[in-house]
Amino acid sequence: MTSQTTSPPSLAAPDQDAAGDFRIQTPAEILQLLQGLQREQIRISLHGANGACVQSCLSAVNASEASLGFDAHRQDPQLQALLSADEVTAVAYLDQIKLQFELDGLMLLNSPQISNGTVLRAPLPGTMYRFQRRQAFRVRPNTRTPQARLPDPQAPEQQLRLRILDLSLGGLALLWPEDQAPPAIGTPIASAQIELDRDTRFEASLRVQNSRADPDGGLHLGLVFERIDADAQRSLQRFVDQMQKLGRLLSKRPAAA
Repeated sequence: MTSQTTSPPSLAAPDQDAAGDFRIQTPAEILQLLQGLQREQIRISLHGANGACVQSCLSAVNASEASLGFDAHRQDPQLQALLSADEVTAVAYLDQIKLQFELDGLMLLNSPQISNGTVLRAPLPGTMYRFQRRQAFRVRPNTRTPQARLPDPQAPEQQLRLRILDLSLGGLALLWPEDQAPPAIGTPIASAQIELDRDTRFEASLRVQNSRADPDGGLHLGLVFERIDADAQRSLQRFVDQMQKLGRLLSKRPAAA
């Protein structure tokens, strides 16, 4: 398990109106998704409300004891901060589905059944949120205004301002400069400032998903939203809806003579 220190936006659970069909409360369905995370050994980000963040995998999903076990290392510098957090949220990606759930009563225990001898234990969550990215409508902003500001990998004290090529509720694509080495696939970006227009600005954390060359130079860097709070999610939804409507209007205009 690796760690990182972050200053992320809040990971408060979406409210009832924002969550809608995303909320899962059926124990059998929650158990099935958790077992999928364990079976595939999917990386899970554990985020504390105090900014602590560690990466782990599920080592146990115990239905009879209604408990979860996560791989842990006592030497991890962020582990104690995570354990002292008032709230801990888990985020993972299973295929094209983003899963998010709260962990109550997180404890560090000795476990002879795993190689490093320690495990983080928590009760099974009673609620899980599922966001299926493949159903997200992707739009191309009709101006050059939308951009993202994120730390320069070569000089973290400085920020890059990158053009947003397209975006959806699940992620976005950035135009990465050709004179800079891009971050590796899977690299987390703890804090990015997303500026879509004058009224739509928010902070989120991202993870690099893919990259491809741009014929005109540079790279198309695809990223998924690792963490985005409920207010930002609603703002993003409004922006995507507006761009979708505008795209329909433009497609109906008669071609110029």
